[in-house]
Amino acid sequence: MRKILLPIDPSPYTQTALQYASLIAKQENTLIEGTAIIDVLDVIEQAATFFTLPQGTLGHEEREEKLLEEIREKVREELLTIKRICRENQVHCSLKTFEGRPDFIIEKESMFNDLIVIGMRNFFHFETKKTPETSLMQILRHTITPILAVPKAYHPIHKVLLAYDGSMPSMRAIQRFALMMRGQSYEAIVLTKSDNETEANENFDKLEAYLVSNGNIPITRRWTSQSLIKLFEEEYLNQVDLVVCGMHSRNFLERFFVGSFTKYLIDLNKMPVFIGQ
Repeated sequence: MRKILLPIDPSPYTQTALQYASLIAKQENTLIEGTAIIDVLDVIEQAATFFTLPQGTLGHEEREEKLLEEIREKVREELLTIKRICRENQVHCSLKTFEGRPDFIIEKESMFNDLIVIGMRNFFHFETKKTPETSLMQILRHTITPILAVPKAYHPIHKVLLAYDGSMPSMRAIQRFALMMRGQSYEAIVLTKSDNETEANENFDKLEAYLVSNGNIPITRRWTSQSLIKLFEEEYLNQVDLVVCGMHSRNFLERFFVGSFTKYLIDLNKMPVFIGQ
């Protein structure tokens, strides 16, 4: 891994994302590409609420420019903070600023990065609104780059839940996660949902052999034919520090992780979720 894309906004989520990105970057001298994005459409909408158009066109333009300059100043302050923290953490970073639609910009920039580390809540409007944007869900639908979506607070990664069904997408997510965490010490819980326990055990055997060859980490197996969300809430909600899942799987991941379970984890906003594309 050589480059990590870090979308920047003024929320605590960015600081947490930087902590996780720094943890990963230290492993292989990886560059963190800090990318501040100003959602100009939100600024224009905010400015337009002050004046009636077209009579208030001049006032609208003046208000819009004033808001933009205030936000640009906030962006400069955020970039200075990111630069300082990277220096303190002894990780390399480069800093960029864009103005436009956040999800489009992140999707485009992500093509040239190995990983996106982003908050589960996004505030690219830089406080022109108090409610978060929906950029993360849009990015999930389109980017080819794996995503580490993080909650508001940072917690060390000791125990990881790996969702595996034997499919190519779920295995690709686990491969990418294993490479990302190479050199880190953690425990893995491999969870699969299947109506066939024999098939589940065959999947377990193959995955365990792969994980052992890539770090010899402690592994616990868990198979279920019941509700995945219910099992997670009952047994793993307060036991794991991170969840790994794949996108566009042909069977249970498509039903449970791309849809309800991924959304459940993001809405929960409690632990990081590594989503392999």
